[in-house]
Amino acid sequence: MPKVKPETQAARRAEILEAAEICFARDGFHKTTIQDVIEESGLSAGCIYGHFRDKEELIEAISARRHSRDAELLTSPSEDSNPLESLRAIALAFLNDMQTPAGIRARRIGVELWAEALRNDSIRKQVTDGVNVPLERIEHLIRRAQRASLVEKKIHARALARTIVALFQGSVLQRVWGEPFDSRAMIKIFDALIYGLTPRPPR
Repeated sequence: MPKVKPETQAARRAEILEAAEICFARDGFHKTTIQDVIEESGLSAGCIYGHFRDKEELIEAISARRHSRDAELLTSPSEDSNPLESLRAIALAFLNDMQTPAGIRARRIGVELWAEALRNDSIRKQVTDGVNVPLERIEHLIRRAQRASLVEKKIHARALARTIVALFQGSVLQRVWGEPFDSRAMIKIFDALIYGLTPRPPR
């Protein structure tokens, strides 16, 4: 029997994950079955089980894929760029992504993962690791802004970074619940937040 090429295996794995994301975003982790993924993908059961032992393993792979996708939205500005403009670019990238069908699907998966993290230690580690990537990037930009006197130095950089991440997480929940969402209005609020942190001259 001829050996399957690595690129073919990777393509099949991607097909399975794409189908699983569609199913999980539509029906949730617990209602979705492997049979649902088989039907959505059009692949055989043997193909699915050849890549993933069970649904738990599939969920873990979906988690890693989602956090990898989010990491791509984090711009990598040079150290010479304006850190506040870089923060704004990150916020805009995430807000615009939530306006796309793929972005909505990814966010629905994200909410499922947050819930799954309460009972699954492996998923919890992936979720917290996934949060730490943007958290550290944002904190780095805040500290750069403080060194450039663009943000008040007395502000706790880590706490501010967590607040920004929490604002995004809250927006995700409202978006997937179907609440009114205006990315242009939200970026104006974000601008007011970050540009309002500039130190005021003494009176």
